[in-house]
Amino acid sequence: MHSSKKKSIPWIVLTVYIVLFVFILLFEPLPDMLTGYFNILTSPSILLTDYLFIGGLSATLFNVLTTTGVNLLILKWLKVEFSGGIFACLLTIAGFAFFGKNLYNALPIYLGVFLYAKMSKTKLKDHILVLLLSSGISPVTSYLVFGAGFSLGLGIFLGISSGILIGFILPAFNTFSMKFHQGYNLYNTGFSMGVISMVITGVLASFGIQVNRNNLVSGEYHNILLIFTLALSFLLILLSMWENNEVFKKYPAIFKKSGRLLTDFFQDPGEDVALLNIGFMGLITVIVIQSVGITINGPVMGAILTILGFSAFGKHPANSIPVMIGAILAIEFTPIEWTNGSILAVLFVTGVAPIAGQFGFIVGIFIGFVHVMITPLALTFQGGFDLYNNGFAAGFVAAVFAPVLTSFLWQRDTSQKWNYLLPIKCRE
Repeated sequence: MHSSKKKSIPWIVLTVYIVLFVFILLFEPLPDMLTGYFNILTSPSILLTDYLFIGGLSATLFNVLTTTGVNLLILKWLKVEFSGGIFACLLTIAGFAFFGKNLYNALPIYLGVFLYAKMSKTKLKDHILVLLLSSGISPVTSYLVFGAGFSLGLGIFLGISSGILIGFILPAFNTFSMKFHQGYNLYNTGFSMGVISMVITGVLASFGIQVNRNNLVSGEYHNILLIFTLALSFLLILLSMWENNEVFKKYPAIFKKSGRLLTDFFQDPGEDVALLNIGFMGLITVIVIQSVGITINGPVMGAILTILGFSAFGKHPANSIPVMIGAILAIEFTPIEWTNGSILAVLFVTGVAPIAGQFGFIVGIFIGFVHVMITPLALTFQGGFDLYNNGFAAGFVAAVFAPVLTSFLWQRDTSQKWNYLLPIKCRE
């Protein structure tokens, strides 16, 4: 690990933590914040449950900091080396702590992954990415306790035991699912958990328990969250320039990469370029939000932080903009309307960005167009337990189209600087 990595990332994390904790203490009286946090912990948390709506801004930020903080302690305990994948996981955890993740519903799943490592006689460190992202299915725990109609005792038993079981089977299944979409879905764990959620929804339905999805969102804090996103994006850009004043000259090298799993921008082209890319992707996301009139709520903030996180692990403007354009076009030119679900699809569609990175701009637009159509069906199948619903949808999109594209289009020659703009078969 380069010495700069040891300095930069802890500095960013510490700065953000201090700023948010001070904001929490100043924004709302402590008793009100704790009441809101209790409401978050006892909510069913199934999609879409905006913790800004449930508990308010201070309680939600406290949930973000505590949930992310425990994961940082786990990384410290396991002595995990920092990487683009770890960065992506941490920001994804922080993002989804705005709408569905909390310490109560995540820890049983972590325990299941820990038990899997013990039973399989492998190191927990070897499953770290799955462990960090496994909390994407944590609403199962909350729903069985607080939303399924069981008595409190039975609900706690079913919720915790189900969480442990899911965590136990997830690492092995996650390895299989990677083969399904060949690495073109950055949200691989989201696909795995979507399949597991589909099974859980079916089992509950067979016992007469219908899963009622939520649509609880709050746009009350749009301006605050927009300013925070802009400030964080500019901070990362300035930090990249502080590390290397010639970082802009190095930046075009990142466009040569398709972004297909596993692509770690902190390792190649380097931390300075990765930080610049994360900052630029934050600004691009803000431009998209402002251009189409999206109001930032908890789920949208989760999408923003996920985009920032995976901008260290596969996403860049050249592969993300095409799929986002395709998603917007699908809403504008089909009967699909601008709803909370379609808005999230426009942002989370960047999970299939590697397809655009590998096969070109036009293909990326088409893939983004299709993804928005698939996402509502994926939600119906998995019942709302998988917070990474777009990852579930992206897995199907990538699995269907990646083999076809590979068969009929030549793979992109990444030595040509702007070659990604052209259809593959036109590149010679």
